[in-house]
Amino acid sequence: MVDSTNSMSSTEYEQLTRTLVERIAERAPVTTTRLEHNVVLPGRASAHQIDVLWEFTVESGHRHRVVFECRRKNRSLEQNDALAFKGVVEEVGYGSIPTTGVMVHVTGFQRGSRKIAETYGLIILEMRTPTDKDVKGRLMKIRISATGRVPVVKDWHVDPSEFLSDALNAPVLNHALEIEEPSGRRVSVLDLLQDNEIAPMTAPLTPLHRVTRQFDPPVVLMVDGQPAAKVRSISATVGEELADPFDLTVGGRERLAWMMEDVLGGDRAWFTNDGKMHLTES
Repeated sequence: MVDSTNSMSSTEYEQLTRTLVERIAERAPVTTTRLEHNVVLPGRASAHQIDVLWEFTVESGHRHRVVFECRRKNRSLEQNDALAFKGVVEEVGYGSIPTTGVMVHVTGFQRGSRKIAETYGLIILEMRTPTDKDVKGRLMKIRISATGRVPVVKDWHVDPSEFLSDALNAPVLNHALEIEEPSGRRVSVLDLLQDNEIAPMTAPLTPLHRVTRQFDPPVVLMVDGQPAAKVRSISATVGEELADPFDLTVGGRERLAWMMEDVLGGDRAWFTNDGKMHLTES
C-alpha cells in the first residue's frame, strides 16, 4: 500500500496531485500540451507560484488551463483560503487562455469556502487515502471459486494398413494428428473422436468410455501435416474429468491507493496501486 496522505510532506502531496491529474488527462477527451508541478505564471499585477498546471486543447482546438492549489493542513479550509486562491486564478487568467482554479485538500472545506467555490466557479476536491467510511456500502472484492471440466482423449490405438513414414515411431501430440479423407478434406482426430461423445455443459460429467472410428476405404493419418500411415480405424478413451479447482479474486480494498472527490458535486475518482482509475457518480 502506498503511504498515507497524512504522512506526506506538502511537496509530496503536490507531486501526487500532478501524478493523478496525469492519469485523468490520459482518459480525458483533450490533448494535453503542458502538465507540470511547481510553475510560476505571470499575473496582471505580479507573478504567482502554481502547485500544478495543466494546459490542454479540446476537440474544437480551443485552449484551456487548469491551475491547482494543493493544501495538506490539519484543519478545514476556510472562506479566506478560497478567496485568496480566487484572486490568484483571476490574476493568472487575466488576458490569458480560459483558466479554471482547483483547490485540493486532504479533507474538510468549511461552509464559507464552499460558498466562494460555488459563487466563483472554483472546483474544490478532497484527495486522500480512502477510509473505511469512503468505501462503506461499495462492492470492493469479487471472489470466484470454480472447478472446470476438461475433455479427455487418451489410450490411443491406430490400426494401420500401410505405413507411409516413421512419424508414428516417436511421441506425437494429440493436436498434431489429422486424417485426410479420399476427397482431400482434413479433419482433426481429436474432433473426430469427441464428436457427439461429450455431453453439454448443462449435463452431468461425461464418463470415460471407448470410442472407435472405422474407415473403409482406409484414410491417411497425418502427423504435423505429413503422411504417416493409412489406417482402417482409430480408437481412444474419451470423456471428461474435473480440473483442479481454482480461486480468482477481482479487486480488493488493499488495491485502492487514492480517492479524489468533488466536494460540491460528489463525484469520485478512485486510483489503484497498479495505475488504473475508476469513476463513480454521487
